[in-house]
Amino acid sequence: MNVLVRRLAYGGLLLASIGVFAGSACATESKMKCNIGPVPKQFGKSAWLVYGCEDSKSVRIVSAPSNKAVRFHFSFIADEDGYSLHGEGQGDKRVTDAAYQELNAMNESAVAALVSEANAASSK
Repeated sequence: MNVLVRRLAYGGLLLASIGVFAGSACATESKMKCNIGPVPKQFGKSAWLVYGCEDSKSVRIVSAPSNKAVRFHFSFIADEDGYSLHGEGQGDKRVTDAAYQELNAMNESAVAALVSEANAASSK
């Protein structure tokens, strides 16, 4: 019985640790201002608006008003390994899944180009 209790305690500690790391990434994402742009784009055959963020290295991709993924956004957040992709919101899951597949397939240079394009939109 003691072995089972230890395993459950360890599992709970592991899950709590994962939650702390995931929470810190989401907290960083939501606090960052991303209001440079927008640049209209298509991802997953639907309309999205790409905004550059205040760190000049990250972008937020927001569903366009005509998009069925109402109030949904993705973010590419720059980190020590390149970029991490996050998504949050509501809307048609088929639309967000299709966009996620396309965004997740982007390599680091494609994301960097998207960041540059969004940041350049502020100077137009």
